[in-house]
This record gives sequence, structure tokens and C-alpha cells, in this order.
Amino acid sequence: MRIVRRLIRLLLPAWALLSLAFVVLVRRWYAEREGRGGPIPVSQAALLLQPTRRFVQPVRQTLEWFGLRPGETVLELGPGPGYFTPEAARMVGPEGRVLCLDLQPGMLELLRTRLREREVTNAHLVAADATRLPLADHSVDAAFLVAVLGEVPDRPAALVELRRVLRPGGRLSFVETLGDPDYVFVDTMKDLCRACGFQLVGHQRQLMGYLMTFEPVRPV
Repeated sequence: MRIVRRLIRLLLPAWALLSLAFVVLVRRWYAEREGRGGPIPVSQAALLLQPTRRFVQPVRQTLEWFGLRPGETVLELGPGPGYFTPEAARMVGPEGRVLCLDLQPGMLELLRTRLREREVTNAHLVAADATRLPLADHSVDAAFLVAVLGEVPDRPAALVELRRVLRPGGRLSFVETLGDPDYVFVDTMKDLCRACGFQLVGHQRQLMGYLMTFEPVRPV
């Protein structure tokens, strides 16, 4: 009993410290989440190209899960400096194209340089708002957003626009990663997409988040 009491006396302070640290981290996360309220600034773009990111979001594996196919027109909304773009362009091939729409022209300039260095010629860059996509109705085979939807102030408006530009049977994919200040929780993502006319067709859990793919609901 004496040994048990000693263990308890040792473990209780350690548990209290861990609990306090957890609360502080959660509070900091929510403070950052509420404070930033928008896309990562261009000045921090290098963070999106860190080599260690491949351990959480492997490029090829993620894009294969999106189901990108040769000849498709693919919309990458919020590409930033282009972590996924060069490989996406290779996957759709010379007969396909990747439409890179970003709110920040500065990000698109960084992306343009990255694509030029990799001799990518089938990616088209456009500065645009997610809630007002400068694309024709039913002009896109697939669209994907990686840690982007949470940065959009009017998410339903963005989803309605994405549904408008997707062709019947088109695919809308999301990746969300824990720790991102604009993380969209699983149930929230499902509810938002369902309310805006999408049905879930794929959901894969990851160590640090999830991937989801939706299709537009066909009219009855």
C-alpha cells in the first residue's frame, strides 16, 4: 500500500501538468483558429513546401486517392505555392489541364515559378474568389481542396459554386489535417456538403486527419 501511495503522489502532479499543457495547447489552437481567419500569408508560403509534409500528405498517394485521370480538367482550389500541382499536372497528362485558382496573386507568382522550373505547361493560374469561380457550368471533371475550405468565410457559397462547375458524376475531394487552425471537423464537412447538394462516396481516415470525396447529387 505504501508503494501504491507513493506512485499516486508521483503520478498525480505529472498528470496535472500534462492536463494543463493539453488545455493550453487547445486554447492556443482555437485562438489561432479564430485569429487568422483566412489563408496562410504569402510570407509563410515556404511552410507549405516543407519536405516533412510528405509524411502526413504524400503527394502521389493523395492524388491517386482523388482519382485523377489522364485527359481530365481538374480544379485545384487554393494551391498555394504548388505542393500538389506539378504531380497533378503530370497525372492528367498533356491532354488534360489543372486549373489553379487562388485568392492571393502572390501565391500564384510563387506557383508560376515552381511550375516553370519543373517545365509544367498544362496548368492554368487564375486569381479568384472561391465563392465566385470564373468557370463555366459543368466544365470540371474533378476538384480538390487541401486544408482550404476552412479558410473560406462563406463555405456554403463556395460549395454551391463547386457544384455548379462540376460535371455530372464529377468528384469533389477534401483533405483536412489536425493542427491546421482552420480544420473542418468530419461531421461539419459531411453536413456542409450534404446541404449543398453533394453525396459522400469515399472517406479515408489518416493519422492526422482525413480525406473525403463527394459527388453532386443527381436530380430525381
